[in-house]
Amino acid sequence: NSANEQAASFNSANANVGVSSGILLATGSAAVAMGPNNNSGAYLGGATGYSDADLAGLAGVQVFDAAVLEFDFVPAGGSISFDFVFASEEYIEYVGAGFNDVFGFFLSGPGITGPYANNAVNIALVPGTSTPVAIDNVNPMSNASYYTDNGDGYSYPFSSDPSYIQYDGFTTPITASHAVQCGQTYHIKLAVADAGDEILDSGVFLEAGAFASPVPALNLADVNAPCMTATTVDLTVTGGTSPYDVTWSLNGNTVGTGMSLPVTANGNDTYQVTVVDACGGATTGSVNVGSLPPQVDVPA
Repeated sequence: NSANEQAASFNSANANVGVSSGILLATGSAAVAMGPNNNSGAYLGGATGYSDADLAGLAGVQVFDAAVLEFDFVPAGGSISFDFVFASEEYIEYVGAGFNDVFGFFLSGPGITGPYANNAVNIALVPGTSTPVAIDNVNPMSNASYYTDNGDGYSYPFSSDPSYIQYDGFTTPITASHAVQCGQTYHIKLAVADAGDEILDSGVFLEAGAFASPVPALNLADVNAPCMTATTVDLTVTGGTSPYDVTWSLNGNTVGTGMSLPVTANGNDTYQVTVVDACGGATTGSVNVGSLPPQVDVPA
């Protein structure tokens, strides 16, 4: 049925999508995405007439054939992010022509107040702007650095090489992100639709495993000092949500806490460090503390 044909998993290891695998939501059959790009106006299936008020608000016209994936989630960090690619057969002939195929990622929950259903905000935006990603907003004339030309349906090599997907154009991979409160329940609606009419398909590729909250990242460097010399191991943490709980251990025994660890060079010791951020995100690392060989000065 149309609900199933408009959603599919994908693997683009041999295609030019820009994200390796994940879920495709399409305004018609997801099978349209298969290359080569040998049709200048491909569309298949769909024709559901299903609309979405939030997408209609973004497009500024009536929308059709909406494919919607929505769910609740509890973030483990202070932000969420994921990568996507938007593609369409509307490119580039119908840019500015009233067929502004559109999609949105509508996020709602604690601390969020927006103009869409459930006070949601749209986080599918042109990077660094508040402009939604759509046919009229990302193309060779507007935000061109985020646009990838993929042929016109009959030109070589796009029309003969199956590594080129069917859609005539698509965005570069773009990251959608937003601040959230860890441990709270949020709702996200991922949706795409035809705008203005029900023909010429569009789709959004959502990267597998990219929907996540960042965990702390550690920056450590091995330390070498003359034998029996006191020194320190210094830790830098980025990402996650501060404050951080830092624990150092040696041979399974806790030997310190905090961002710096006083040590004495004595042979070669490997210290383990565990960092847990304020949202419970944990990361581990290790650092080697070694002794420099003695320096011998030989008289000339």
